[in-house]
Amino acid sequence: MMNMDTRKPVGNLAESIRSLLGLKANLTSSWADSVSDIIKSLPSEEPRTDRIKPAKSETTNSFDDEEVNSGTIILKLKDELAALTAYINQLNIQRRQVLNEFLDLKGNIRVFCRIRPITVGENSSHLSTVVTLDSSNALLKLAENKSKRYSFDKVFHPGSSQDDVFLEVEPVIKTALDGYNACIFAYGQTGTGKTYTMEGTPDCPGVVPRAMEVLFKQAVDSNHAFLFSFSMLEIYLGNLKDLLVPQSTKVTDPLPPSLSVHTDPKGGIEIDNLVSIQVSDFNQALSLYRLGRRFRSTASTNSNIASSISHCMIRITMTCSDAPERRRETNKIWMVDLGGSERVLKTKASGRRLEEGKAINLSLSALGDVINALQRKRRHIPYRQQKIPHIC
Repeated sequence: MMNMDTRKPVGNLAESIRSLLGLKANLTSSWADSVSDIIKSLPSEEPRTDRIKPAKSETTNSFDDEEVNSGTIILKLKDELAALTAYINQLNIQRRQVLNEFLDLKGNIRVFCRIRPITVGENSSHLSTVVTLDSSNALLKLAENKSKRYSFDKVFHPGSSQDDVFLEVEPVIKTALDGYNACIFAYGQTGTGKTYTMEGTPDCPGVVPRAMEVLFKQAVDSNHAFLFSFSMLEIYLGNLKDLLVPQSTKVTDPLPPSLSVHTDPKGGIEIDNLVSIQVSDFNQALSLYRLGRRFRSTASTNSNIASSISHCMIRITMTCSDAPERRRETNKIWMVDLGGSERVLKTKASGRRLEEGKAINLSLSALGDVINALQRKRRHIPYRQQKIPHIC
C-alpha cells in the first residue's frame, strides 16, 4: 500500500508536470531524465505486511481506492513524461535545422574584424584615427589622400565586448554536437588583441573558455550522451609541441622531437602521440587549458612584452556515445590563437627571433592560400603546404 505521505508528493509532481506543459520552451532532456528518475524511485504499490491493518472494511476500501488513484497518477505521469520527451526531441531537430539554415545563409567561411581600443600605457596624444567603421565595412586610411575599403561579415568597434564577439561565434560552436567539424582562429599583427579575444581574462573570458562552457551545457540539454576529450599543442618553428606534456623552457635547450601528422583510414588527420585527455565537465577542460597555456612559447618583442611566438591550437573532440556503433562519428572543434603577423624588416629581429618570425609568416601565408582556394571553390586546396591548414 502507498501511505499518505507518498501520495502528496506524487500529486504535487503531477501538478508540476501539467503546469510545465504550457512552458515547453524551457524544457530540456536532462529535466525529463530527472523526472523519470523520481518516478522510478517512488515506493512500490505492493502492500506492506508490517502495516497495522484497519479494523473496518470501509477504511480498507478507502486505502485501496487511494492506491488505485496513486497508481493512476503515476501512469499519467509516465504518459505525460513520454509526451514531453518526444516534444524535446522534436525541438532539438528543429533547432538543428534552423541553425544549419542560418549558417548556410551566412556562409561556411566567415571573417570578422575587431578593432582594439587604446590600451593602458599607450600614449594617445600622438595617435589619430585611421579606420572608419560600419557594421560590415572598414575604411582604412593609408595616407593623407589614400584609403582602402575592406568588407567583412561583421566589424567590431573598439568598444565591443567579449560577449559581442562570442555572440557571432556561438552558432558555429553549437554545430559540433550536430555532427560538424569547426575551426575558429584569430589572425592579426602582434599586439592587436588575438590572445585577448581567444583567451581573455578571468573577468572577461574569451572565445575558448566560453566555447567549452557552451559545449558542455548543450551536451547536458541534448537527448544524446557525448564523450569529450581535450588536447592542446603549439606549432613553433614548424615543429608540433604537445602543451599538456611539461618540457624545458630554456632557450638554450634543443627543441623536443616534433609530433608527426598522418591520415587515418577514414581520411581524417591524426597527430601521433598527442595527449588526449577525457573530460566530463567544463571545469576539467578549463583546468587543462590553463595548464597548457603555461607552456606556450612567448618572448618580448618591439610590439609586445609577451608576444606569442608560436601558433597555439586547442582541440575539443566529441563522440556521441549512445549512437549505434556503425553510425558513431567523432567531431572536432579547433580553436587557434595564431602567432603575430609582422614584416621582418620592421621588427628588426635577429637570430632566433628572426627565424621565429619567418616561420610564423610562412605558415600564415599557406593558411591564406587555403582560405583563398576555398572561397574560390577551386578543385585543388593546398592543405599540405604547412601544418596549420593540414591539421585544422
